Amino acid sequence: MRTTNRRIVTNEGSEALALHSATLGGETVPKRILLAPWGNVESSNGSFVVDEESAQLAVQAFDEHGTDLPIDYEHQTLGGVYASPSGQAPAAGWIKRIFAESGVGLLAEIEWTDQAKQRLADKEYRYLSPVAIIRKTDRKLVAIHSAALTNKPAIVGMQPIINRADAADDAADSAVEPLTVLRNELDLPSDAAAEEVLVAASRRLIELQRDMERRHIEERVREAMRAGKLVEAQRTWAEALVAREEDLFEEWFRTAPIVVKPGMSAPPHTTDGVERKHHAAASRARAEFRTNRVLAGLTTEEAYVADAVRSAN
Repeated sequence: MRTTNRRIVTNEGSEALALHSATLGGETVPKRILLAPWGNVESSNGSFVVDEESAQLAVQAFDEHGTDLPIDYEHQTLGGVYASPSGQAPAAGWIKRIFAESGVGLLAEIEWTDQAKQRLADKEYRYLSPVAIIRKTDRKLVAIHSAALTNKPAIVGMQPIINRADAADDAADSAVEPLTVLRNELDLPSDAAAEEVLVAASRRLIELQRDMERRHIEERVREAMRAGKLVEAQRTWAEALVAREEDLFEEWFRTAPIVVKPGMSAPPHTTDGVERKHHAAASRARAEFRTNRVLAGLTTEEAYVADAVRSAN
């Protein structure tokens, strides 16, 4: 989403951007308008963000203000370079309520003046330009100052935030189809709220990621066992090493000797239980010594392996 804007100086912690963000039109005058879309929004003066925190702050700021916010013509309420020749700034309407829909954006309920209704119906004005207060530290929208009717178009070739008579409904409808798909994929009820769907989708993504990681670890361990460098007794140790520091596992795998016939997980040359246990202990100790650099400063590999074999008795 991209929008044009004009910058207005405010306090040191924030700035106000007059955004050409909403297209008005259609057969009827809209009463519900999308002020700013959800997510990262690009503008000619830099991007800003509308998310859960941003929406909460904007709604809170409106509620604490305690009065309706004005919609004027061409930002005349701001005065200065925006002032009309007569100095007057008649209202075109009032923002009665600001609210958010997660994944859609920040919306407003509008009460238009009779004159504005007529001018909109006659298509004399087509764009709504909300003045957004942007927090400088993280570029989040934190409040709406006012809004204006204007005929300044968005940047050529860039998509404006469409707001026709059914603009907010269009925005909501655009989110319906993917939400429906997600509900079906996640086996959720058809009336599950957007927040519930997003939480379930996030959990599912985490599960898939963990499953992929588990499969990767198991494949690396099987690879070492097929190469004859790892025995069954070392499986738990090897899986933990791959999960924790795969680079160390890779180094061990590259330098470790073949301890069993490739493709097998236990020494094929003996059926004696004690010898098999000694062999496994020696292999495990040798692998641990080569992957733990601290041990090299305390003892030798031969002594470390011998002690492990003795402990296995």
